[in-house]
Amino acid sequence: MNDNLIIDAIDQRDHKPLMEREELRDAISLSLWAGQMLLQNGADTKRVEEIIHHIGTGLGCDWLDIVVQLDAVIATTTNNHEFRTKVRRVPNHGVNMQVIAEIADLSYQLTNGELDRFQLRRELRRVDKMPRNYNRWVVVFGVGLACAAFSRLFAGDWSMFFVTFSAASMAMFIRQELHRRYINPLVTVALTALVAGLVVNSAALFDLSTEPSIALAASALLLVPGVPLINAAEDLIQGYILTGVIRGTTGVLDCAGDCTRFGICYLDNGSAECMINLLWILVQDAFWSALAAMAFALLFNVPRRTLLYAMISGAIGHAIRTLAIQQFGASIELATLLGAMAVGIWAKFLAYRMKTPSMIFAVCGAITLVPGVFAYRTMIGILQITSVPIDEASITLVAVSVNAIKTGLILVAIAVGIVMPTLLLNREKPVV
Repeated sequence: MNDNLIIDAIDQRDHKPLMEREELRDAISLSLWAGQMLLQNGADTKRVEEIIHHIGTGLGCDWLDIVVQLDAVIATTTNNHEFRTKVRRVPNHGVNMQVIAEIADLSYQLTNGELDRFQLRRELRRVDKMPRNYNRWVVVFGVGLACAAFSRLFAGDWSMFFVTFSAASMAMFIRQELHRRYINPLVTVALTALVAGLVVNSAALFDLSTEPSIALAASALLLVPGVPLINAAEDLIQGYILTGVIRGTTGVLDCAGDCTRFGICYLDNGSAECMINLLWILVQDAFWSALAAMAFALLFNVPRRTLLYAMISGAIGHAIRTLAIQQFGASIELATLLGAMAVGIWAKFLAYRMKTPSMIFAVCGAITLVPGVFAYRTMIGILQITSVPIDEASITLVAVSVNAIKTGLILVAIAVGIVMPTLLLNREKPVV
């Protein structure tokens, strides 16, 4: 009997002060509202769970049990043996890094006791109605410039640069218009890719495009589902299997092909001239990669103060991959892993210094490493299988399989590389 009293006393001591019914209701409502906005704007499952938990416990709950799905968030709050369970639907998805950064900052403020539930509600309402940082025309220009930069990374000439810029800018404008009219996302992807293809092929008819395949692949980059694919890989690695599979499937359905790898020439080691050439190639590579990362940072609406660092993330990751391939003869998979690890370390460092989510820098840096060329070749090969003669189908099937395997391995390398610093540095204590 005495033992039971001791256990009850310890149990009561661990509880937070008793919350009124309205307070507990507000705690779960505000926590789920924050989680909904995070999930809508591209946050990974682990971050959604952590911030919901921080907000709920910061408002006075003892604990929260949270289930995150792609289209819903479910949470149960506990306070002094009182339970409340609520579901919040997540109707649509996009990418807005500013919203993720703002909500993460609010969770820190709440944990430090700087906000109460009334102030938190006002702040969440402000974040929910916050305009995007960059004008739509800035985004159109930036995305066009990014895709054109990738055409240079693919060793395209200046005519390819301007053709790709025109095709990608027009495609981005069409994508914005379709999005404003709430057209189905899959239809939006198909129509946007069609517009880019028509512009490139029109240029080829007038002999303005010497290598249309480069412009086609580069202009399709704006449709790369980088955030869903990266989040899918991170979810799978971190144990959120169902959510990861669903995110990955959504990303594959949205995928219209992107290009991040370019033709390179072999350099002999030891030659001073070759070393100068290598340095010049790396400088160009870093410049164009930073430009591409900048455009996607604009597209993802990152906070203004993080824009320059997001550009540096893109430059670091792609330049290190190029260096590993050029100088050390590494495979594309290993080189991608090294580049992604560099991006992951840089992102963790910036997140610590700037008090903002690391994914802002990690996603912008990793987007330049996505295997668009191999995914593009895989899809084209799948379409060709039905039209080639029977005796040639096996050759096409082998090529499709190789490209598909390379695409998967590179995506895994990106995810492992980005998550590696977190796995090494974070020490999570077990829940007791």
